[in-house]
Parts: sequence; structure tokens; C-alpha cells
Amino acid sequence: MDPSIGLRERKKAATRAALSAATVRIIRERGFEAATAEAIAAEVGVSARTFHNYFANKEDAIVFHLETRLEGLTDTLAAMPEGEPILVSLRRLLAVAAEDDVIRLGELASALHLAEVHPHVAAGHQLLYTRAMARAARIVAQRTGTDSRTDLYPHVVLASTAAALRTAVELWLSGNVSGRTLPELIDEAFDLIESGLQQPPSAQTMSSARSRQEL
Repeated sequence: MDPSIGLRERKKAATRAALSAATVRIIRERGFEAATAEAIAAEVGVSARTFHNYFANKEDAIVFHLETRLEGLTDTLAAMPEGEPILVSLRRLLAVAAEDDVIRLGELASALHLAEVHPHVAAGHQLLYTRAMARAARIVAQRTGTDSRTDLYPHVVLASTAAALRTAVELWLSGNVSGRTLPELIDEAFDLIESGLQQPPSAQTMSSARSRQEL
């Protein structure tokens, strides 16, 4: 947090962040309908009126949570060493986020899922996502000697990264993970990208068998 901001403003920012995080956490643990203003406020130790001083509704709180997390991830990417290969930086970006606080990454995963299923959240998230991806594309372009206005590379790299994150999140939320954690699933997704999305050996064997049957 900016040290030039006064104590009062820092306290307000901390309260806003706590309320938005509590909103996502309650929805993740108890369901969307359980996240009432009263329940969210109680989680943080403030009144429902205080919640409404910061957010019109829980959807707005979710959008703010996404905004904070997306800005944080983009700031971290910008701070990565310039000489580092961009895929290494992108993998490390999410690994650092996971290692620092798996709960926060889980909350981000839940918020991204909510953006898929709730129209009001989806509208707010789309604007934030477009803004964050544009900034990230400029960072990738600067690091790779490309131009985000004319070259595909920055956008394809970021789209692949976003797809890896989204797919890992969806599988993690489904529970069909065979004991793997969210950070492990993200790492596995990046392995697939860096391998050029080669078919797994078992899939190659099945494909060859089908080809022989068709001959």
C-alpha cells in the first residue's frame, strides 16, 4: 500500500479488501445465497451498514476482489527480471502467488468461477480482464521485442497462460484432482504449454490403434 496515503484512507482500503475477500470466501464455503450483507459484515467484524458504505451488493464486492488480484498479478509480472524467458516468468508469477498464500489464490479461483456464472459479475470482470490483459500484453511485448499492437506473440502467450490457469481452476473446483493441489495443477498446465501440447503417450497409442483399424 502506498505509504503516502493517510492512516484513515489505509484503514478504509483495508476494510474494503477484507469485505471483498470475505464475500468470496463465504460464497466458496457456504454458497452464493449465504453471502448476505449481514454475514459478510459479521465475518469482518463490522455492521451491515458499513458493508453497504463500500459496496452496493455482493456482486460489486466480487468484482473489486477480482480487480485487486488482477492488478497485483500484473504488478508482479512487471517486476520480474527482464532477462528471464517470458514463459518462465509467467509460470513463476502464478507459483509465487500460490506459495505466498494458497488461500488467496483459491479465492481468486472462486471469484473467476463466479464471473462465469453470474451476469453482473461477468460484466464487471470482462472490463477488468480486458484492461489487465492489455497491460500484460505491453509488458510481454517489451520483454520479448514484439509489439502488442501488431504482433500475435504477446497475445497468444497470455491467452495460453490464461487458459492454463482457467482449466486448472475448473478442474480444482470440480474436485476431480486425484489429490493434486491448485498450484500443482497450474504447474502441470504450464508443462503442457512448454511441451508444445504434445499428445500424452496413451493418447498417441489410442490414435495409432484407431488409424490401423480404419485401414
